[in-house]
Amino acid sequence: MFGPGGAGAPQRGPAPARAIALRVLLRVERGAFASSALDQALSAAALPERDRALATALVDGTLRWRGRLDYALTHHLRRGLYSLTPAIRTILRLGAYQILFMNAIPARAACDEAVRMARTRGHRGTAGLVNAVLRRLADSGEPPLPDHSADEAGYISVAHSHPRWLVERWIANYGRAATEAICEANNRPAPVCLRPNRLRTNARELAELLAAEGMVVTPSPVAAGALRLTSGGNPARASAYGKGLFTVQGDGSILVGLVAQPPRAGRALDMCAGVGGKATHMAELMDNQGHLLAVDRQGPKLARLSQECARLGITIIETLAADARALEPAGGYDLCLVDAPCSGTGALRRRVDSRWRKVAAQIPQLAALQRELLAKARSLVRPGGLVVYSVCSLEPEERDDVVSAVAARGGLRVEDCGGIVSGVPESALVGDGKALSLMPHLHDTDGMFIVRLRREG
Repeated sequence: MFGPGGAGAPQRGPAPARAIALRVLLRVERGAFASSALDQALSAAALPERDRALATALVDGTLRWRGRLDYALTHHLRRGLYSLTPAIRTILRLGAYQILFMNAIPARAACDEAVRMARTRGHRGTAGLVNAVLRRLADSGEPPLPDHSADEAGYISVAHSHPRWLVERWIANYGRAATEAICEANNRPAPVCLRPNRLRTNARELAELLAAEGMVVTPSPVAAGALRLTSGGNPARASAYGKGLFTVQGDGSILVGLVAQPPRAGRALDMCAGVGGKATHMAELMDNQGHLLAVDRQGPKLARLSQECARLGITIIETLAADARALEPAGGYDLCLVDAPCSGTGALRRRVDSRWRKVAAQIPQLAALQRELLAKARSLVRPGGLVVYSVCSLEPEERDDVVSAVAARGGLRVEDCGGIVSGVPESALVGDGKALSLMPHLHDTDGMFIVRLRREG
């Protein structure tokens, strides 16, 4: 028997880190976002740092490698994986992830802990099933992957744990080699990037302050003035964060503000502000002068934006809970940012659960919304004013196709991004330098598309 204990042995529950990982993963199964569910669970638990790290690794890895785990588990089940309850299915995935990907954890320990979890979430039969499946997986190892030459999409989908429909789409748009490279990049941790608050400090001063707290940073290779954290722990726990000296933001998102170059003391509009990463950046670039209206349909996100403004010392941002498509022109803005809702296929390594939420039917629906938002921006910006359009998507329908469709109606002229920002790799300039296209496998960033459009007249 590979499982724990004999008939008369006392039964203990699963280890706290694994119990938390299971609760978080089950919340994700029910629709919660992994990052917020994990943050809430860890905040409510008094765990030592080692157990916090283990719980985080288990959640991240099990979600990231879910496709490959399911493929391996299916080979050892008489019935389909989805014939099991969500709890038992998730316990099997947790156990399989430890057996196949966490060499520091003995297979026996992974199986024992999975059986303990199964006893709390099922009955004796399901605990026996979990024990048998994981024991067979540990004994026989991972099954052969699909044949690369016979089914390249199937191989990439399983080997790199991405939905097959998305792999097939990327092969059609980018080719096999680039698709495999994108998927490989998505399975590496995203770099942590810090944006110094130029109202209070600069990159050099911030680097020195962080070094005093044991954090090592290097300049971002794509976003001038930004820093990448290379070691030293959670930057949100640094005293410099509490003092509002920096914001944690991806390099690609930082580039959006740098491309926009909002005018000092001007009037700016962020039409899809969310929690305000780009809005606060633009306010800093405006030297906290002028006026910036941040619009979003979700009030809780705007509440977080207001909290960020207080932390960063920003006073020029006004928030409005509304659909930006319903805004009435109010004298014309100097700048409208359309950081549009999108499929997010360029940010899959940062949002480990999102690859399993996507469906192909969402893309044309989102593209229609993006065209509406961009057309609305054209009516809100003053003649001679600037519209910046950005998405963290790799799908052409949400990138060039949206810009071409709206610009073709007249009134907006695409401007060159080349020369607007310094330090951007030449490979990121596309369309004769008229747009920025960051790719995960080429630039070690989220996949981002950014373009400047000038309103004529």
